[in-house]
Amino acid sequence: MTQPRQTSVTFLRLLLVLSGALAIALVAPFLQPILLAGLFAYLVAPMQRRLVPRLGPTAGTAATMVLTVLIAVIPLFVLVSVAARQALDVLRTAEIADPETVGPFLEAVFGPIARSGLVGPLTDAIQTGLRGLVGGLLGVIGGIPAFLVGAVIFLFTFFYLLRDGDDLVAWLRTAAPLEPAVTDKLLARTDDLLWAAVVGNVIVAALQAVLTVLGFLVIGFDNIVFWGVATFALSLLPIIGASIVWIPAVGYLLLVGNVPAAVGLLVYGSVVISGSDNFVRPLAMHRGAELNSGLLVLGIFGGVAVFGFLGLFVGPVILGLAKSIVELLGDVQAAPSASD
Repeated sequence: MTQPRQTSVTFLRLLLVLSGALAIALVAPFLQPILLAGLFAYLVAPMQRRLVPRLGPTAGTAATMVLTVLIAVIPLFVLVSVAARQALDVLRTAEIADPETVGPFLEAVFGPIARSGLVGPLTDAIQTGLRGLVGGLLGVIGGIPAFLVGAVIFLFTFFYLLRDGDDLVAWLRTAAPLEPAVTDKLLARTDDLLWAAVVGNVIVAALQAVLTVLGFLVIGFDNIVFWGVATFALSLLPIIGASIVWIPAVGYLLLVGNVPAAVGLLVYGSVVISGSDNFVRPLAMHRGAELNSGLLVLGIFGGVAVFGFLGLFVGPVILGLAKSIVELLGDVQAAPSASD
């Protein structure tokens, strides 16, 4: 009886490897909408749990989806569309300072060499920066057919993860060859990592985007939606943050001769916009896992390289989870010797 059972186990393992490889090949083309559906399901699950007792599992999940689409998805799509349209306006109407106007100011600050040596490079840098900043947003327009297919995958995955997510977690608890206590720790750490990488970072980025928009409104900048979306996206990146938007704006104001506005934006950006990170991030991360700075940077940039925009959130979670698995493995290996 032992030999046939061993043969069955070996054959089932081979089938698992084959079917797993085929499953990955089938899912890989739609990985981004699936990951996005998982992130949305994680964020709105508390609302779904409130509606299910009143409406039932299917109706409660459908109501949650409708509310999510109306409150978050459609406004986000409209916001990005407006930002892309305004990006074109930024490129068309950006006022680059006349060298004859800027020359005296640069000479006063940097010396006589500035007129010939700085005006041209600074002007070219501003134009190149603007083109690079809006290039990603404009690229969204070219992917509309793929977007429609991804939208269908997203909606179906979103629905079933919301409705059957608890069943999936219960199945993982029974199917995983782990002790229940280890499984609970792994799930808890995954939840903390998701909170830190998704909720915490989004709160900080949204606040910095709002503060930047307010500052630009006071100065009189146009195309505010574009600047807000760009600041939000860049604020999700470590080290870079919102400063990559407001610091060039300070330089632009200097080039066009608006020195008081440049000084005001410099102070406001340093103290309020970038300084808000030091106060808000600890509050936003109060229930999240503490992510090592090195892992955070590597996870975000590596995640973007592999998963695109969603890698901002998925990358740190994957690296943080790998670190947690190593720690749990050490705990499990140390447990028998501790009990002796």
